[in-house]
Amino acid sequence: MRLFESILLIILLVLIYQLVFSKQKEEQTMHLLFFALILVVVHLMVEGYRWQIIPAYLSFGILYLRIKIGELKFTQRFNKLTWGLWALFAISLPVAVPVIDLPEPTGPYPIGTQIYHWIDSSRAEWFTPENDQDVRELVVQVWYPAEKVSGKPMPYLDNLNLRTKALGGAGGVPGFLASHIDLVKTHSFLNSTAVSGKQFPLLIISHGITSFRQIHTALIEELTSNGYIVAAPDHTYDCNLTVFPDGHTADYRSEITGHPDSVRIRRQQLNTRVADVRFILNQMRANEEINKIIDFEKVGVLGHSYGGATAIQTAYEDDHFKAALCLDGWMNPVPDHIYEQGIQQPFLYLGRPRWNNSDYPTSPLKLVQFLQNVKSEKFNYILKGSRHLDFSDLPLFSPLSEFFLDTGTISSKKAVSITNEVVLLFFDRYLKNIMNHFPKSVANYSEIIINPSS
Repeated sequence: MRLFESILLIILLVLIYQLVFSKQKEEQTMHLLFFALILVVVHLMVEGYRWQIIPAYLSFGILYLRIKIGELKFTQRFNKLTWGLWALFAISLPVAVPVIDLPEPTGPYPIGTQIYHWIDSSRAEWFTPENDQDVRELVVQVWYPAEKVSGKPMPYLDNLNLRTKALGGAGGVPGFLASHIDLVKTHSFLNSTAVSGKQFPLLIISHGITSFRQIHTALIEELTSNGYIVAAPDHTYDCNLTVFPDGHTADYRSEITGHPDSVRIRRQQLNTRVADVRFILNQMRANEEINKIIDFEKVGVLGHSYGGATAIQTAYEDDHFKAALCLDGWMNPVPDHIYEQGIQQPFLYLGRPRWNNSDYPTSPLKLVQFLQNVKSEKFNYILKGSRHLDFSDLPLFSPLSEFFLDTGTISSKKAVSITNEVVLLFFDRYLKNIMNHFPKSVANYSEIIINPSS
């Protein structure tokens, strides 16, 4: 939580204890309350309002009114119980839904970022059959090592006023519950000057279905700070909501569960995603603004969930990608011929222990079949206590995420830090040719099971 929020909640707890349960002098209590009211104003000016603090705001207001009418103390048993429960609720809510601090990147480089709107006029947009004039357009964010940064860091999500309804729909909750996310700050600075005179490997990361490009910000910033350029698209219509620079949007259209032609549709979706990734690589080559600092002989691809299947098929189709990585990749959409033939590049899979509680329990079996045919070095790691969303930023957003999101019992910070380090070690080894301790260092993690049944 943020500094002033934390102080306010501590003061609220002390005040209610003094007023309800102790014999503290009222004069001292009133001084503390007036200090808290001043701090509320400072908090609103510096940190900004968020809905999770409303019960605390109301508490201070009610206490102040009781002072004005001369009824500061609460003596009746009903009042004590009511205020005790209210205090628990007012303090627990912002703790359960905090404004998070993203992990501090460990690398030496400051992080710059730019957002592009690229149109592939060679591809018709198959998601919009109602308009045969539509062509494929993407919003792509690129992170890069910066010479220096200044100003305010980027918020975690842009255009949150447009996104809240879609975010709430994806989680099955009211949209306003996500309205505080724009208070989360990243370590990335928009339009910063890139490092000159050096070239860095390029990574393209593909998000899962109904996700969005920023969902892996902690991982992306860790990679970028350690000398990578990372490009992440919103896969239009697979994304939770794509917001284009002129304000028009593309909604989520990939929910086809139960559709009688779902296999063919998923295959077309995957082909579209792979074409997105290859298009981004071509755009990066053509972009004079950034291509000077990219080493195009060192390009990798990675993805989460459906993005993992995207990474595998991309590596199969395009040998410009020299290494591939899956984060709890959904294997079922991968075409059979890729299982049978494998890929030529080094490959790493990091995933959850079990898929038997999902709609696709055969995904691990397909992974084993695929690994048997990978022609280069291959690694299959299981993160103990994890579930599907532990390989993204989502578990960071609440200490209670395992109760209402698809996250596991592993500590959110531990899941993110292990994921970040394993991904960085892998690409350092196979793109930068750094003779690090990978893969031996992975064995140091008690939370990781190495190569189960493969």
